[in-house]
Amino acid sequence: MNSNMKNAPKLRKSLSSVDIFLISFTGMVGSGWLLGVLAGPAYAGPASIITWVVAGLFFIVLALVFSELGTMFPYTGSLVRFNEFSHGPVSNFYLGWAYTIGAIATPPVEAAALTSFISSYVPDLYNSSISLLTPLGVIFALALLGIFILIQYIGVNVFGKSNAVMTWFKMAAIILTIIMIAAFIFHPKNFFNMPHGFLPYGSSSIFAAMVPAGVIFSYEGFRQGLDYAGETKNPRKSVPIGMISAMLAAMATYILLQIVFIASINWSAAGVPPGDWSQLLTSTWSANPFYYAFNSTGVYFLVGFSIFLIIVAVISSASTLGVYVGSSARSLYGMNKIDYFPNIFGRLHPKFRTPWVSLLITFIIGALFLLPFPSWYALVGINSSFTVYAYLAAGITNTSLRKTAPEIHREFKTPFLGIMAPIGFVIASLLVYFSGWSIVSLLLLIVSGGLPLFLLSPYGRRTFSVSLKTAIVYSIIYWIIFIFIGVIYALSLLPFYMYFSIYAIVTILTPLSLYIISGKTAHRALKASIWVVSYNIILGIMSYYGSLGINYIIYPYDYIIFAILSLAIYFVATNTGYHTQKLKDYQAANGATDE
Repeated sequence: MNSNMKNAPKLRKSLSSVDIFLISFTGMVGSGWLLGVLAGPAYAGPASIITWVVAGLFFIVLALVFSELGTMFPYTGSLVRFNEFSHGPVSNFYLGWAYTIGAIATPPVEAAALTSFISSYVPDLYNSSISLLTPLGVIFALALLGIFILIQYIGVNVFGKSNAVMTWFKMAAIILTIIMIAAFIFHPKNFFNMPHGFLPYGSSSIFAAMVPAGVIFSYEGFRQGLDYAGETKNPRKSVPIGMISAMLAAMATYILLQIVFIASINWSAAGVPPGDWSQLLTSTWSANPFYYAFNSTGVYFLVGFSIFLIIVAVISSASTLGVYVGSSARSLYGMNKIDYFPNIFGRLHPKFRTPWVSLLITFIIGALFLLPFPSWYALVGINSSFTVYAYLAAGITNTSLRKTAPEIHREFKTPFLGIMAPIGFVIASLLVYFSGWSIVSLLLLIVSGGLPLFLLSPYGRRTFSVSLKTAIVYSIIYWIIFIFIGVIYALSLLPFYMYFSIYAIVTILTPLSLYIISGKTAHRALKASIWVVSYNIILGIMSYYGSLGINYIIYPYDYIIFAILSLAIYFVATNTGYHTQKLKDYQAANGATDE
């Protein structure tokens, strides 16, 4: 803990198991139930139902593995902190940096969704033909971000109770929507009596749809229970119960919603040829699918219900936007608590006890994401890939800690960890892979390119035993090289194999150069981060040549090969973990948190 933070105000511990359930559930069932249900069929047709099932099972495994860590280390913003206990600060920075980028990209996603819902009655906010917000829509979305920053600034105790009311209302509306469609506008022919049948785009679409359709984005909300762990009254009980129950409830909700939405599609009203699922994304229905499903019937009470759904959509996205604004700021706060970012990120308001500086920065960076990508459909893929990248920590951290610190009390122990941990790692790895080369290329550049931020931090300079001047010089050189690599890729100045060879050489030489400038003092931390460097190189090569890149390695062989390679990386990672200083400090404090 930073010395100047010892006497600082503490976060308010006021949340219960029910609050964690509601926060996690509303994090998962936000804009996804209103927009993902259209994007899913656009990429996979009726088989998108299977996409929700498979992705849900994947995330249940991840939630079980994470629950053990969440109860061991109930910190606010904990997902950016777990891996340091097992692999030290360098490995943890890569994962925490990726997660922080993904978390900060989430509020603009929800703000864009909320704006598109309102555009059903204010058309000037959204251009459905290209699925983008108009300039006026962008301004409106930024205003929404500002409002929820203010709500979180006032305090989590205020937000926690208001969120509960909004979430119960949303759950009731979802149930009513399912019942109304099943009773009045259910068209069974949409499942099998369409061109190319139930699987119009082949079995690969079940997996390929997960990222662009927002399925992964929707399920990622389970992590909110971890982000708010430091503000629960009894985290060792509330976190696993609230988070896993929310995961199961969300999975059942999405499966039912996907079924009824597919059955509700009126092709002529949508202006789309029957069975041409991909054109749904450029139809008017893309702004608010359920609204148009009911409104297109022309039946008075169903049209009235469509108006009610506008209100539901606004409340649904508003509650989720509130959750993600808070968790994004808490990710920045968490990075400060482990001294990766300057102390200003950890400042709490003396009255409200909320991380107000991090909230302000969340708004600024969120605006930078929203301006070039003013669409829910454009932002979900970027958000998903960065966030899931951080989930690689779950399996390797748990397994390493079982070896290095078996004596630590674990209130919740993941069952069959020897099987669940490697499966969880492979699942997280495949979820990153499903993003496709266009997104993975951006992910690799930003994740690797962010390392100097750690070197410039107080903790980074202590880790590598370097002066601020040395850190600045090294960082400038490093960033110039990475800007050069980025320009080469963006302008396609070199063939892939030459471009990626340069990237691979730089990423391999990075730990070696840091080892040298540190006077060989950072040996353990750098060795424990080798798995990240290896993983990034394998991920890049497979993403480019696989079925989601240039398709040189066709489906399903690319999935199988990448899963096997990921498993190999898992064993490398678990065997390079060590008894870190952070773990020693935690044990010396008898498991006390610094919250």
